[in-house]
Amino acid sequence: MWTVFGVLGTIVVFGVAGFMRKMAIDRIHPYQMQVVAGIIYIGVVPLWLWAIGRESLIGDYDRVGVGYAVICLLMNMLGAVILGNILKSSESPGSITALTAMSSVVTGILCWGLLGEEVTLRKVIAIVLMLCGVVMFGY
Repeated sequence: MWTVFGVLGTIVVFGVAGFMRKMAIDRIHPYQMQVVAGIIYIGVVPLWLWAIGRESLIGDYDRVGVGYAVICLLMNMLGAVILGNILKSSESPGSITALTAMSSVVTGILCWGLLGEEVTLRKVIAIVLMLCGVVMFGY
Protein backbone atom coordinates (compact mmCIF):
# COMPACT_ATOMS: atom_id res chain seq x y z
CA MET A 1 0.00 0.00 0.00
CA TRP A 2 2.90 2.33 0.79
CA THR A 3 4.12 1.93 -2.81
CA VAL A 4 0.81 3.20 -4.20
CA PHE A 5 0.85 6.27 -1.95
CA GLY A 6 4.53 6.80 -2.68
CA VAL A 7 3.97 6.74 -6.44
CA LEU A 8 0.95 9.04 -6.20
CA GLY A 9 2.88 11.41 -3.94
CA THR A 10 5.80 11.43 -6.36
CA ILE A 11 3.49 12.19 -9.27
CA VAL A 12 1.88 15.09 -7.38
CA VAL A 13 5.22 16.49 -6.19
CA PHE A 14 6.78 16.29 -9.67
CA GLY A 15 3.61 17.79 -11.17
CA VAL A 16 3.71 20.75 -8.81
CA ALA A 17 7.46 21.08 -9.43
CA GLY A 18 6.83 21.24 -13.19
CA PHE A 19 4.25 23.97 -12.69
CA MET A 20 6.54 25.92 -10.37
CA ARG A 21 9.42 25.52 -12.87
CA LYS A 22 7.30 27.24 -15.53
CA MET A 23 6.37 30.01 -13.10
CA ALA A 24 10.06 30.53 -12.23
CA ILE A 25 11.28 30.36 -15.83
CA ASP A 26 8.85 33.12 -16.78
CA ARG A 27 10.73 35.38 -14.36
CA ILE A 28 14.35 34.17 -14.35
CA HIS A 29 16.76 32.61 -16.84
CA PRO A 30 17.07 28.79 -16.80
CA TYR A 31 20.74 29.12 -15.78
CA GLN A 32 19.69 31.16 -12.75
CA MET A 33 17.34 28.32 -11.90
CA GLN A 34 20.33 25.99 -11.70
CA VAL A 35 22.19 28.42 -9.43
CA VAL A 36 19.19 28.52 -7.10
CA ALA A 37 19.03 24.69 -7.16
CA GLY A 38 22.74 24.52 -6.28
CA ILE A 39 22.28 26.86 -3.34
CA ILE A 40 19.40 24.76 -2.05
CA TYR A 41 21.44 21.57 -2.43
CA ILE A 42 24.28 23.11 -0.44
CA GLY A 43 21.84 23.98 2.34
CA VAL A 44 20.15 20.59 2.34
CA VAL A 45 23.28 18.42 2.37
CA PRO A 46 23.97 19.03 6.09
CA LEU A 47 20.38 17.94 6.85
CA TRP A 48 20.85 14.74 4.84
CA LEU A 49 24.12 14.03 6.62
CA TRP A 50 22.45 14.62 9.98
CA ALA A 51 19.54 12.35 9.06
CA ILE A 52 21.79 9.48 8.06
CA GLY A 53 24.42 10.24 10.69
CA ARG A 54 23.47 7.19 12.70
CA GLU A 55 24.40 4.86 9.85
CA SER A 56 27.93 4.15 8.73
CA LEU A 57 28.59 5.23 5.15
CA ILE A 58 32.06 3.73 4.95
CA GLY A 59 30.82 0.29 3.97
CA ASP A 60 28.53 1.73 1.29
CA TYR A 61 31.20 3.78 -0.48
CA ASP A 62 31.84 2.77 -4.06
CA ARG A 63 33.79 4.99 -6.47
CA VAL A 64 31.89 3.74 -9.50
CA GLY A 65 28.60 4.40 -7.70
CA VAL A 66 29.72 7.94 -6.92
CA GLY A 67 30.65 8.36 -10.59
CA TYR A 68 27.19 7.22 -11.64
CA ALA A 69 25.66 9.67 -9.15
CA VAL A 70 27.72 12.55 -10.57
CA ILE A 71 26.72 11.65 -14.14
CA CYS A 72 23.09 11.39 -13.02
CA LEU A 73 23.16 14.85 -11.43
CA LEU A 74 24.91 16.40 -14.44
CA MET A 75 22.32 14.86 -16.79
CA ASN A 76 19.50 16.15 -14.55
CA MET A 77 21.03 19.64 -14.60
CA LEU A 78 21.45 19.57 -18.38
CA GLY A 79 17.87 18.35 -18.82
CA ALA A 80 16.59 21.07 -16.50
CA VAL A 81 18.41 23.77 -18.48
CA ILE A 82 17.10 22.42 -21.80
CA LEU A 83 13.57 22.15 -20.40
CA GLY A 84 13.81 25.64 -18.94
CA ASN A 85 14.81 27.10 -22.29
CA ILE A 86 11.95 25.29 -24.02
CA LEU A 87 9.43 26.41 -21.40
CA LYS A 88 10.64 30.00 -21.60
CA SER A 89 9.52 30.25 -25.22
CA SER A 90 6.50 27.94 -25.06
CA GLU A 91 2.84 28.75 -25.03
CA SER A 92 1.90 25.26 -23.82
CA PRO A 93 4.12 24.45 -20.85
CA GLY A 94 1.74 21.81 -19.54
CA SER A 95 2.03 19.76 -22.71
CA ILE A 96 5.80 20.09 -22.83
CA THR A 97 6.23 19.10 -19.21
CA ALA A 98 3.91 16.12 -19.70
CA LEU A 99 5.82 15.04 -22.81
CA THR A 100 9.08 15.03 -20.88
CA ALA A 101 7.62 12.14 -18.89
CA MET A 102 8.63 10.06 -21.91
CA SER A 103 12.08 10.05 -20.34
CA SER A 104 10.95 6.99 -18.40
CA VAL A 105 10.71 5.12 -21.72
CA VAL A 106 14.39 5.91 -22.36
CA THR A 107 15.22 4.70 -18.85
CA GLY A 108 13.30 1.49 -19.46
CA ILE A 109 15.02 0.83 -22.78
CA LEU A 110 18.45 1.42 -21.25
CA CYS A 111 17.66 -0.89 -18.32
CA TRP A 112 16.41 -3.55 -20.70
CA GLY A 113 19.33 -3.25 -23.12
CA LEU A 114 22.21 -2.68 -20.70
CA LEU A 115 21.09 -4.23 -17.41
CA GLY A 116 19.07 -7.14 -18.73
CA GLU A 117 15.82 -6.08 -17.06
CA GLU A 118 12.91 -8.28 -18.01
CA VAL A 119 10.51 -6.90 -20.61
CA THR A 120 6.97 -7.84 -19.64
CA LEU A 121 3.69 -7.41 -21.45
CA ARG A 122 2.65 -4.88 -18.79
CA LYS A 123 5.73 -2.73 -19.52
CA VAL A 124 5.19 -2.90 -23.28
CA ILE A 125 1.55 -1.84 -22.85
CA ALA A 126 2.67 1.06 -20.63
CA ILE A 127 5.14 2.26 -23.26
CA VAL A 128 2.53 2.01 -26.01
CA LEU A 129 0.05 3.99 -23.91
CA MET A 130 2.68 6.66 -23.24
CA LEU A 131 3.44 6.92 -26.96
CA CYS A 132 -0.31 7.23 -27.66
CA GLY A 133 -0.39 10.05 -25.11
CA VAL A 134 2.43 11.82 -26.93
CA VAL A 135 0.48 11.60 -30.19
CA MET A 136 -2.64 12.93 -28.46
CA PHE A 137 -0.69 15.86 -26.98
CA GLY A 138 0.44 16.73 -30.51
CA TYR A 139 -3.14 17.51 -31.57
